[in-house]
Amino acid sequence: MKAPDVSHSVHTYNYFEYVTPNFRIRHERDLQELSGNLANATSGNAYSWIVKGIVVKELVANADHILDVGCGFGRNLAQLPQAIGIDITLPFLKTAHNYVPNHLIQADAYYLPFRDGEFDAVIMTEVIEHIDDQHQVIAEVARVLKRGGMFIISAPNRNISRFARIPGHVHELTYREISQLLVSEGFEILERKGSTIPYVPAGSSIVWLDSNRLFFFTWKLLNRLLSPFINLKWDLVVITRLKN
Repeated sequence: MKAPDVSHSVHTYNYFEYVTPNFRIRHERDLQELSGNLANATSGNAYSWIVKGIVVKELVANADHILDVGCGFGRNLAQLPQAIGIDITLPFLKTAHNYVPNHLIQADAYYLPFRDGEFDAVIMTEVIEHIDDQHQVIAEVARVLKRGGMFIISAPNRNISRFARIPGHVHELTYREISQLLVSEGFEILERKGSTIPYVPAGSSIVWLDSNRLFFFTWKLLNRLLSPFINLKWDLVVITRLKN
């Protein structure tokens, strides 16, 4: 196997905006996300991440061997004790080690250090938009996933997120584009979901508004009223299965 070239793997941001130098989570919203409890959320950002985590947990709860590609500081791992987490970013992995008991590996998503067909399910949450060669990464997921195994991928919906200019995002996708990418690598689309209606992203200059009590209360109310009727949500969550 070709040795990983980590220099081109992902485009991202200053990790220490999110974690402290002693590898603790810096922001309250991120601690809330680890809890997996919507009642703990005090911002749209945290609420939306928890929604995605709940969707993922429900879909893979019965899988025995799960891989979380780009696990970050452990948002999904906190709810999935049977999952292995990989990330190329050592500060995130060191932080995750302080919060979750899962097995953690520093690895490049272009070259996953696992055998063919090793996993029952793979999850990839908010990673693909940071990747240059998206086909190669999805092909690696297909390689390590069992035939008939489930792959859940979530990513910003470019129809909305393109207006936010989020640091580190190389190529955001529409639902049509992400579906074409997955099908081209041997996946069958089972279902499309979303997270929530748009919130103020963490990288925005007005992110403080996201945690304003009145704004957050109004935003949650609108989510309950509108989410059942609109597909235009901040994040796409696509549930797929690797064809036999």
